Amino acid sequence: MEPLIYRLLVLILLLTFVAHRAYYTRKFPPAESETVDKLKSGPLAKVASLIFFLALASSLIYIFFPSLIAWAAMSLPAWARWLGVGLALAGFLLLEWSHRALGSNWSDQPRITQEQCLVQNGPYRRVRHPIYTAFLLILGSTLFISASWLVGGLWIVAVSLDIFPRMRYEEAAMLEKFGEEYRQYQQRTGRLLPF
Repeated sequence: MEPLIYRLLVLILLLTFVAHRAYYTRKFPPAESETVDKLKSGPLAKVASLIFFLALASSLIYIFFPSLIAWAAMSLPAWARWLGVGLALAGFLLLEWSHRALGSNWSDQPRITQEQCLVQNGPYRRVRHPIYTAFLLILGSTLFISASWLVGGLWIVAVSLDIFPRMRYEEAAMLEKFGEEYRQYQQRTGRLLPF
């Protein structure tokens, strides 16, 4: 039987992630009246949504009925599973730092507003998309914590399919709005990592 501690950790991780997103979505509701442009949902977003659903379903099965997906278990030592907890904590710290740096420039859906400014402080000093890095750290950590390639793999694939079109849109929109200033910013920062 899968140890209860890891199942609880996955549950806490997912609930904390949802609560954090809900808090910032409520704090900074979409400014539709100030929106100049926003990302249109495409076919890749629909595929990502389906995989998010499968990732959530597999996580719930892992938490409440782990024997049903025991076939997807990986043999990981305890230290590797706790490394996953460390990755999740690092992801949450990065996520909060990123939100604080962005302030009212944050939006749950990639968009350009009339009052948009180019944030270059906090983690944005070195990384253009630290929130997406945080998503990968937090949800990808389930691979280690659950020791299930199914649970962790689905989260990693879902997040990847979701963030890459967002990054493409955001970078094109920022280039259009800020021109040379954004081009220089791109040259001195990394997309997801500081290099």
